[in-house]
Amino acid sequence: MYFQIEKLVIWPKSTVFSPRELTFKLGKTNVITGASRTGKTAIIPIIDYCLGSDTCSIPIEIIRDSAAWYGVIVCTKNEKILLARKVPDGKKVSYKFYVQRGAVINIPTVIANENQNLDGIKQILDSFASVPYTKRDENGLAYNDRLSFRDLTHLVFQSQDIVANQNILFYKTHKIEHREKLRNWFPYILGAESFEIILARRELKKLELELTHKKRVFERAKTLSSEWLQDLLGHIQIAQEYGLYSQDIPEEADLQSLLLIAKTIIQNAPDSPQTTPDMLEKTIVEVHQLEKRENQISNSIAYTKKRISDIKRLVENISEFQSCNKKKIERLQLAKWLKENAQDSAICPLCGESTHPNAHNEIEKICAVVSQYEAIAPHTASIPAALERELVLLHEDLESLLMERKALQTRFDIFRENNKSIENYQQRTKNMFLFLGQLTTTVKLVETLSSDDGLESRIKDLENRIAALNKLIASSNTDTRIDRALSEICQVTLRRLQTLDVDDNYKKVPPRFSLPEFGIEVQSSDGIWHLLGEVGSASNWLSFHIAFTCALQEFFCEQKTYFSSVPSFMVYDQPSQVYFPRLSNNVLPQNDNLHYANEDVTAVKNIFKTISDSIISQHGAWQAIILDHAGSDIYGNIPGVEEIEEWRNGKKLIPAEWYEDDLI
Repeated sequence: MYFQIEKLVIWPKSTVFSPRELTFKLGKTNVITGASRTGKTAIIPIIDYCLGSDTCSIPIEIIRDSAAWYGVIVCTKNEKILLARKVPDGKKVSYKFYVQRGAVINIPTVIANENQNLDGIKQILDSFASVPYTKRDENGLAYNDRLSFRDLTHLVFQSQDIVANQNILFYKTHKIEHREKLRNWFPYILGAESFEIILARRELKKLELELTHKKRVFERAKTLSSEWLQDLLGHIQIAQEYGLYSQDIPEEADLQSLLLIAKTIIQNAPDSPQTTPDMLEKTIVEVHQLEKRENQISNSIAYTKKRISDIKRLVENISEFQSCNKKKIERLQLAKWLKENAQDSAICPLCGESTHPNAHNEIEKICAVVSQYEAIAPHTASIPAALERELVLLHEDLESLLMERKALQTRFDIFRENNKSIENYQQRTKNMFLFLGQLTTTVKLVETLSSDDGLESRIKDLENRIAALNKLIASSNTDTRIDRALSEICQVTLRRLQTLDVDDNYKKVPPRFSLPEFGIEVQSSDGIWHLLGEVGSASNWLSFHIAFTCALQEFFCEQKTYFSSVPSFMVYDQPSQVYFPRLSNNVLPQNDNLHYANEDVTAVKNIFKTISDSIISQHGAWQAIILDHAGSDIYGNIPGVEEIEEWRNGKKLIPAEWYEDDLI
């Protein structure tokens, strides 16, 4: 992705001063050189902060206290964009941004108000990078969350603690969440895994889980079919004993046939066992008749109670209507009095004015309403006698029914005391209803567990879709493409190592990038591969960092078959630190150490030359910014290297006048 930095801007807290601007060359190796404590190390955190970082590593004191806003102007293929962000408030980062987009950017002297927030900035940057708006899979783990522009910034910053680190290759990847997320998405970043394949992998994982579940349910259903067959046979035989089913059970009946018989039994279940009077003793026949009569009485009692309740409710409504009508008559009676005392007067009977010609008409209307209410009142003066009689009769019927039911219960008790068969009959009735309840539950359970609900067809569909996805994923050759991409990058890394200060044996065999370890591996003289942390000398670590990051940028610039989401710039902070302090402030040692000093000078020159050669080879498709102590006498004659500023003799990132006591 063509995304290079044109300017870095700092707005002073005091509006007396103009913004501080650093202008970088596109497609070049830009160098800011200077002494210690001049602000070079703040450049990476400022750029990172303006690009939407959730945290702020900009040094405190002068660099924060003297500034109001930080900003960067970046160039893309289609436009330029100014991203400015307000300084943090103590430990809290600011969510206030100012954005300006267009072919030309006019840097404001003062930023009065923000016009964007952090979420909006992240969306803008994500759209530039064209990152997929999806997770890698469905499990929702943080390490498999969606890729963002913020994740890609880890690949473009080589801060002072990273550039020569033997264990960590990329910015902020000392935190496991950053490292693991970047590692999971690295195949996509390299172009070895397409968005289509990512979606296919997500769908495959989801379908495989569903298939496992469906198969488990289907197998359980098949197992239960044979087990429940015998249970249903036993239930139907018991139903025959209760007289609930009189037909023969088919000898070769399957589960579905038995389920149909069981449903028929439940649907046609009677109120009592279907035992004929011929099969019962005389007393049991009488008890059976008493039970039927008791059911009838219970129904009559329920009906009578409802009638009583309805009549009582009607009486209450009539009483309420009477009361309401009486109140209306009382409230409106005043109108009749006004009418009687103002019949011959032309003035308003209420206010005494003659300006209300319709006052008497309005009083007439009110009096007419009063007359209507008075006409209705006699008809509702008392509760109708018919209702009272009906209520008395219903109470008598209810009392009679209750007495009859009590008498039946007494007879039941007598029969039960004198005849054991009665108790057995009643227990049989109770057992029958319990059996019907069990049979209903059994039928529902068997239907749930044995019915596949189209499971077999769904399983077949899932298997076909999974096979198609596996074929698609296999045809993508993702693993082969990852190996090929990493091999290309490592070959370029070896080529860049040829001009760097690294042990000779590491210039013979290309290093390896281990995706599981997310780091560089090198081959020792005995043919064994080792992680960079097992290699000695900081100059070796530095050289591999420089060579590998250059190789990454070259790889991304050369891709024609896919759009690289990685910004096309790199920022290196103090790459010459491994040769410090011998080259500090360009003061070379004398006498015996001169030979070593010359070697160190050559090594540092080669750092600048290697980075510049890489950019030139890509015709300026990517950009480097180097922050270092080394001066122009080291890099000044190297093609493609541009000195931006030299911060010495009082010149710094933050102008001194911004924080001098008499001007603050």
